[in-house]
Amino acid sequence: MSLILKDVSISIGGRELLLDESVGIADGAKVGMIGRNGVGKTTLLKAILGQVDYRGKIEFNGKAAIFSQNVDLGGHKTVKEVLDSSVQIHHQNSFEEELKEVEAKLGDPKVHEDNAQMARLSERYVELLAKVASHAPVTGPNNRLAGVLRLLEIPDSWLNQELALMSTGQRAIVALAQILSSDVDLLLLDEPTNHLDFKRLDILEKFIKSFKGTVLMVSHDRYFLDQVCDTILKIEKGKLLKFNGNYSAFVKAREALFEAQMTAYTLENKYLAAEKDKIARIGKAPLKVAQGKYREKALEKREVVEKPDLDKTKFKTHFDASPMFSSVVLDVKDLTIGYDKPLLKHITFGVGKDQRVVLIGDNGVGKSTLFKTIEGRLPPIAGKVEFDQKAVVGYADQELKDLTGTATLYDEIYAFFKDLSQTRRHLSMMGFIEDSEVFKPINSLSMGEKMRLNLLKILIEKPNILLLDEPTNHLDIDAREIIENAFLNFDGAIFAVSHDRYFIDKVAQITLRVQNGTIKQQVHKTHSW
Repeated sequence: MSLILKDVSISIGGRELLLDESVGIADGAKVGMIGRNGVGKTTLLKAILGQVDYRGKIEFNGKAAIFSQNVDLGGHKTVKEVLDSSVQIHHQNSFEEELKEVEAKLGDPKVHEDNAQMARLSERYVELLAKVASHAPVTGPNNRLAGVLRLLEIPDSWLNQELALMSTGQRAIVALAQILSSDVDLLLLDEPTNHLDFKRLDILEKFIKSFKGTVLMVSHDRYFLDQVCDTILKIEKGKLLKFNGNYSAFVKAREALFEAQMTAYTLENKYLAAEKDKIARIGKAPLKVAQGKYREKALEKREVVEKPDLDKTKFKTHFDASPMFSSVVLDVKDLTIGYDKPLLKHITFGVGKDQRVVLIGDNGVGKSTLFKTIEGRLPPIAGKVEFDQKAVVGYADQELKDLTGTATLYDEIYAFFKDLSQTRRHLSMMGFIEDSEVFKPINSLSMGEKMRLNLLKILIEKPNILLLDEPTNHLDIDAREIIENAFLNFDGAIFAVSHDRYFIDKVAQITLRVQNGTIKQQVHKTHSW
């Protein structure tokens, strides 16, 4: 099913996100939508479903479903209750309007006088009734669900658990099961790889490749975009730029476009400078003056060639660490963790003062629980967690619970310094520079902006060991690369949980794999996730 946007404009809070933009997406296309945090990618997905106001036209015929980056599936419901209820299907069917028109014509006495027209309208009316019936909401258990549960390896033991008590990764799998089992023509996926383990990432990639319908997915996962996309759609300065190919092809094409635009800009400025020089050297005789004015008017009529810009997230950041003299900053000894029953047993490992260690493993095996136990938010069942006496711990949780939603960014950071210049300087380190950004309420930020703010909060204390639970989730691609480079230059230790394959290959020196209820250590090799 194709998706068409015609002269679409979207504004939020007085800020124009898109202005009179048009784009067509072919039936069956697999489109990756990218762009800086806060440019309106999630908002555009909502506009397609009619959940936010917009001007212009958005057209598709059929059924659509969305996978949201905010995994919240219904309070105290069990997994079975959530899965037995159908995912919300959104319709935009032109034939429903046509059905009303045909009904009106069939009610016109004059139509009954024309047998040929009456026959055509009656035949069309039956066709439209069949289409409306085929797009009626599904009730009762989803017949496709059993196969999806097997595909995603969701065990029976999950079904009676309360969703609210499950890990973020497990909730993401449940949400994904709803989407994959829905009978739709258009899938809108908002950062679907966040929180998913490697096994489910592989399943998702294979599903998207084989899906017969159209997929429009917001993602900052570079490996994922390379694997599944045949088109890249970038939101850039309020415009929609469409490129054929996967993410790597986009990078090359965007660089080539930038070079061509820069060449055109340079040539135009050389021409303008030459013309202005000619005008300046024209004499003051009446004929010469008229000639000069003619040239000036000609220049005024020329279309302005703006200086090109790759529209990348631009900020420079450096993570300072408090001094550490011991060789080992974290020592875990025979640790057993969990809640009512153990998740991981007899864990023993150490993290050196300048090591970068990444913990990997399936969803729900206890990775985040281990981090909460190490940080002190949960008590261990047995064993010890020992930090060096000079250790300063910076902990970033994946659910961003340490942010104050009603405060502004300025308020959140000013609380540390009580100084305006210090607050603005630190906010600029994570790309928050303009007043419109600095004084924005935190609860109005995109998830990527919240992640950057959360990282900034923990770095203010100059930690010499970072405990990072999925640190690249929600960050746009440019921000990921900036922060990855800052991690590489960090003078302290890093212990992270991640399923971001690019991040792991770039940052990890050692990987710890959760397997069979314990942890195994290995020197990291590229693509050894």
